[in-house]
Amino acid sequence: MESKEKLIELLKKQVAVEKTNVKEVGETEKKVGFAAAKLFLNIIRLDSRKHMEILNGIMQVLDGIPPGKTLWEHQVDSYIDPFVVQRELENHMSREAEMIRHVEKEIKQTQDEGLKLLLQHIANDEKKHHEILESVTNHLHRVNP
Repeated sequence: MESKEKLIELLKKQVAVEKTNVKEVGETEKKVGFAAAKLFLNIIRLDSRKHMEILNGIMQVLDGIPPGKTLWEHQVDSYIDPFVVQRELENHMSREAEMIRHVEKEIKQTQDEGLKLLLQHIANDEKKHHEILESVTNHLHRVNP
């Protein structure tokens, strides 16, 4: 129990750091005149906001997980049709693959290094999303055979 409390304290500290980052990067973003730099600062600010939401979600879930269970083993109380979820996950994965193909074509169409860097960032995110969806799908198959 003590380690869960320590983890929650660490998560709270991280949320505070992310919150400060959202504010300060947002202020810097307003001062920057270069389009690419402004867009990258926007990405960083939005990522920090996303991280705050993830960390807050983790803390909420950790509070309800019985000792000895992992996050993958903890089930939220609701009815889930595994076939519907499977189909939806497959649709999401298909769209992610399509987005990856699109952005890779876009990268090849430009010589602008700033634009390429932004598009590559999007491509990397889409690839991570695809990997996450595959992992979720694999874990759901283990939980719901």
